[in-house]
Amino acid sequence: MTNKREDHLKRGSDVTPLEALTAGSIAGAVSRAVTAPLDTIKIRLQLESSGCKERNTVPTIIKNLLRHEGPIAFWKGNVPAEILYILYGGTQFASYSVLNTHLLRLEQLYHLRLSEASHSLIVGTGSGMASTLVTYPFDLLRTRLVANKTRNLLSMSGTVRGILETEGIRGVFAGVRPAMLSVSTTTGLMFWSYELAREFSKNLKHVPFIEGICGFIAGAFAKGVTFPLDTLRKRCQMCSVVHGHPFSALHLFVAIVKKEGVLGLYKGFGVSIIKTAPTSAISLFMYEYSLSFIKKIDL
Repeated sequence: MTNKREDHLKRGSDVTPLEALTAGSIAGAVSRAVTAPLDTIKIRLQLESSGCKERNTVPTIIKNLLRHEGPIAFWKGNVPAEILYILYGGTQFASYSVLNTHLLRLEQLYHLRLSEASHSLIVGTGSGMASTLVTYPFDLLRTRLVANKTRNLLSMSGTVRGILETEGIRGVFAGVRPAMLSVSTTTGLMFWSYELAREFSKNLKHVPFIEGICGFIAGAFAKGVTFPLDTLRKRCQMCSVVHGHPFSALHLFVAIVKKEGVLGLYKGFGVSIIKTAPTSAISLFMYEYSLSFIKKIDL
């Protein structure tokens, strides 16, 4: 008996949108629950500007969180984040399933010869755009809640009300353009590198959790390439809070490079890789595992 399950993300795989939605939601919920504290640390690092009196490090942030905000601070913003991950995981994999089928038909209709990895890159980019549009307000809420440095936990409803009163409906989508670019590129590269890793590992049937290993590699690679876009997204989400009005992504990019140097775009990169690679590993492994289980019970 082999540990290696079928690759449900490859071109032409027989996965219905409902199956993908269910398995993707499970994958999102599990991956978020495991990696929430790392996400909090990463966001705090990304929101630090050059004007801070003391340069924060991961140990400093952990110490300050415990001392000033308590252990529960590691899960600040967890409610919108869990909703975000469940919706994002479900939407991402469901749209991947739909786009996978339609792109295959186009390839057959127009006799296109895309490689497996190129097919996954296109489908993954499209699924990233779709899932970002659906879940973006929860991403913004998570950032605003995590940025709160007091022991008083802000409510999700109160935060939404505050955004609508001070910034209007546009405030709910502050930073959506860099987010679309960041997430769609990251997702496309993740699925592309995942399929490449699965292709290289097809003869390693004796290796347990091969989906997780390939997902770990894919997540680390994709995040490494697109991390500056993620930093811009987080800064855009906090502009109205910090400066009283929004800035464009281009303005923020120039300001960060001028005041903090190019390395300012990579604040929190180390902890992000520590968080993103396991998140991708858990997400892709749980998706493949859940889908195999769903198909077995014929849900």
